[in-house]
Amino acid sequence: MNEDQLAKNLMYHRKKKGLSQEKVSEYLEVSRQAVTKWEANTSRPNSNNLIKLAQLFEVDVETLLGNGDRERSSTQGEVSKGRMPWVFIGISVLCILVYMIHSALTDIFSIGIFICMFILCIPIQLFLHIYFSNAIKNNSFNGIAGFDDRIEYDICEVKKLLVQLDLHIGILSTVYIFLLCVINGVNLKMQWFNGVLIVVYILNFIISIEMSSYKMADKIYRRDDDKKRAKRSIPVTAIYALILCVGIGITGVVFEVKGIADDPLPAMKICGLLILGIMSATMGFLSENRNIKMWDPVNTDYKTNKISMISLFICVFMYGLMCVV
Repeated sequence: MNEDQLAKNLMYHRKKKGLSQEKVSEYLEVSRQAVTKWEANTSRPNSNNLIKLAQLFEVDVETLLGNGDRERSSTQGEVSKGRMPWVFIGISVLCILVYMIHSALTDIFSIGIFICMFILCIPIQLFLHIYFSNAIKNNSFNGIAGFDDRIEYDICEVKKLLVQLDLHIGILSTVYIFLLCVINGVNLKMQWFNGVLIVVYILNFIISIEMSSYKMADKIYRRDDDKKRAKRSIPVTAIYALILCVGIGITGVVFEVKGIADDPLPAMKICGLLILGIMSATMGFLSENRNIKMWDPVNTDYKTNKISMISLFICVFMYGLMCVV
């Protein structure tokens, strides 16, 4: 048995699982310095700890000792990204090109519609695909919203979630780009429907992410208390997204009904109230998330933060003012 190989394997499988040395030491009930020495090859774990390490890393003991096939065991946790996201990106780009050429020839080109389709395709669809792919390839998830080094994850399940979200975002973006291309390319004169499409896209985008995260929570998180916190935070995020979309929708309706799009002063008042409402909702959202992170699901029942409730009331009040100003 190669002791140097054991040290390398311990570090390799710990990082592959997304665990810190502190998390490993807590699981084994040893000091963090002991784990550091194992990985530095200045000491080695006893038989009991070696068995526990194998169970934690979901490999056999022979693999840790270097007598097994590490590559074979590592491929068990590999997740296939597939090529479908690139196919949908290609379809989206094709739809944008068709719209540009057709609308230019028929003199119905709209820079606003082009910008909407461009944003859905490049910053959202393409960028997120590249970002997720890089995270999956390099086991680097620190840039993913909500990822916390202090939480113990099942990295393989995190990768599966990212692949699922990547594919869903690709399909969703392509469908909405296609609808924008068709509706505006044939000049149906349904400009109001463009706003509806964008709002529905945002809602679908956020809710689908939250639902996927909720369904995968039991697999992604290893500890029960982390699972409970994650499930508690998902509805809060969904409500926050709904509040944002409602605010945008109210703004669009007020602009359309009162015809103030070209009247600077009323338009500024409506936008100002919208911003105040969103700021209040954001403050409540951040306060509630902080409350969830500090919550001990084992010993105490969850109580909604008073600040978040007050912020929600202020947001609703601002939205109400938008309708009567």
